Amino acid sequence: MTEPQTPEDEGTGPSPTDPTIGGQPDAEPGAAPQPDAAPQPEIATGPDQAPAAETTPGAASPTQPWPSLVPSSGTNPPASSWGPPTPLSSTPATGPAAAEGEASVPPYEAADPLPDSRLGTVGEAGGPDAAAAAAAPPAARSRIGLRWILAILGIIVVIAASALIVSLAGGRPATSIALGYMPANISQYSEVRMDLPGDQRQKLAGFLANFPGFKDQAQVEPKLNDALDKLVRALSSGKQTYTTDIEPWFAGQLAIGAGLPDSGRVAAANPLSPGLEGVSSSLIVVSIKDQAKAEAWLTAFAGSALVKATYNGADVWTTSNAGPLAVATAVTDRVMIVGSITDVHAAIDTKGQGPMANDADFKSALDQVDRDYAVLSILKTRPIIDGLVKTLASARPGLLSGTQIDETVTAMLPAWQVAVGRFENSQFVSTVAYPSYAIGYDTANHRTPLLDHVPSNTIVWVEYHDVGPALNAVLGKFRALPETKGAFAQFDQALSILGGYDGALGWWGDTAFVLAPGADGTIGGGLLIQPRDQAAAIRLFTTLRGYLAIAGSTAGINVRDEDHGGTKITIIDFSAAPGMSSSSLPAGYKAEVAYAVADGVVVFGYGRDFVASVLDAKPGASLADDARFKAGLGQVGAENIGSTFVDVTAIRKLIEPLAQQMAPGEVWATYQTEVKPYLEPIDFLIQALRRDGPLDRGTGSITVHVPPSPAP
Repeated sequence: MTEPQTPEDEGTGPSPTDPTIGGQPDAEPGAAPQPDAAPQPEIATGPDQAPAAETTPGAASPTQPWPSLVPSSGTNPPASSWGPPTPLSSTPATGPAAAEGEASVPPYEAADPLPDSRLGTVGEAGGPDAAAAAAAPPAARSRIGLRWILAILGIIVVIAASALIVSLAGGRPATSIALGYMPANISQYSEVRMDLPGDQRQKLAGFLANFPGFKDQAQVEPKLNDALDKLVRALSSGKQTYTTDIEPWFAGQLAIGAGLPDSGRVAAANPLSPGLEGVSSSLIVVSIKDQAKAEAWLTAFAGSALVKATYNGADVWTTSNAGPLAVATAVTDRVMIVGSITDVHAAIDTKGQGPMANDADFKSALDQVDRDYAVLSILKTRPIIDGLVKTLASARPGLLSGTQIDETVTAMLPAWQVAVGRFENSQFVSTVAYPSYAIGYDTANHRTPLLDHVPSNTIVWVEYHDVGPALNAVLGKFRALPETKGAFAQFDQALSILGGYDGALGWWGDTAFVLAPGADGTIGGGLLIQPRDQAAAIRLFTTLRGYLAIAGSTAGINVRDEDHGGTKITIIDFSAAPGMSSSSLPAGYKAEVAYAVADGVVVFGYGRDFVASVLDAKPGASLADDARFKAGLGQVGAENIGSTFVDVTAIRKLIEPLAQQMAPGEVWATYQTEVKPYLEPIDFLIQALRRDGPLDRGTGSITVHVPPSPAP
């Protein structure tokens, strides 16, 4: 029984050799590990992050290739190796006993309570201990005070160190080894992480659990292997499978880098074709886990057409008549590299420590990646445009001489952009970031009022803010160029009959493209515009109606107006125009468009019924109030500069009846059994773009769910 400690005691607590401390079964969760303690290689950064696979006994390594989770014996792994499809609890286990479901043992025995005679008298003046406390030597007090100061400082150091470890371990994703082999002139880089680093293995399992056959987590790997086997079998004409021929050597990382063609020697062929001249640097890098098996697969796959050589410690295969730009394949102890001989040799020379990771644009792009991912893509936008312009100038000498149009376009574009995709249980989430386009107008994040005018059954919504001012700013960049003055003079003259640019387009605010089904099943759609100047919008459509009334009488165009709840809907009927007839359209559709100018919204599109549905939409009964849309937009950012929504479930249900009528019976039966079960879980796609200081950031997701069982 441990003696109770009091403030006057000079003991320093349990000895460092106490078997209850230092990573032993009963260790305090926050205690520092002793030399024989098991290491903790990863610290979760939040409740939505699962512990790394390597910290769970029996779990697959995070560098293991997806979906290679089956042990070498060929037996299926237990479901626990994939983990549950929902985020794990953030409450840490206190030791192996907790991991095994046993009751946690406290690190110290409970002290006996103080006797009643001492309660309320500790430190009190005149109490039994007062004299003893007063008589305590000053040195003892100093040692006690020093001990508490050191303890507090120790706690501060531990907290600071823990925060640093968490930020380093959780704030940066696992990096691919492929980037280190890429040439310095790469302008496009993409990678697929089939090794599923960090939490992506568990998150993928949760994502797939929404699809048929994947609810049982133990079946995730066999089914994925089966799908990959079918793919490889089809690509190899039945000669190979993934699990037999590729999985034994493939470590799960696949990257492709591409540059731009040499402007002096442009060739219109595949950059990896043998004998091609004037091509850019293009490289494929695949991580491997067994060099001998990788080489055996390569030689078996290519047959006797390849010639083996050695370069700087790596085996390199080429064709017998290979030139410097012919395709070469190198295999090292870490990677397989495919590209031209020149680029492959350069990649080998880097030893995986190439200059690309130090490129300023790539570094800026990678700085935006703060979580583990399944796919990654980086574009150096300006070098791509510069290269295309140089290629065009080389192919057509003098075409761009004397103009600054190309420089104006390039100056508006961001220098780079990065896109990342990762699994999040019920979603596949994509994020994109890039420096804002330098068009001379900055759109602010806000909730667009157009959402209150969108029909609640909308199936497609694509919207961007402040279209009129943004477009005017872009045109202003080109108006300033001397070589465009003639073209803009003609442009302004054409718009003058509609009131000039301000009268035709300047009043456009937030603008959305919308599709929504009508009550009869036909699809209506068109543009919704938030007018920045209501009077300008009314003038424009009044002018247009006048021109149509005059010209339409001789062209077979009929213009009529209808009242709808106090708002005028104008219908433009083309059915009598030459070559136009509603009878030639699908059943229920008419050769007409319509528009209306209402308070807060202008709508122009196909069908009188669609325009009426926009006028009928009100706050409380619009797309903004749809539960799925509202939840999805809240996740990607309701305050934004633009957004997109696609209701995949609704579109599928609209298309299926038409497909059933047109498809042969056996084709429809195959769709019902082999395709539809894997489409049903896909619910909707939503995306929003936000302004974040000097950057634009986009977040989008494809949401899946377990579809409801069919009614009996």
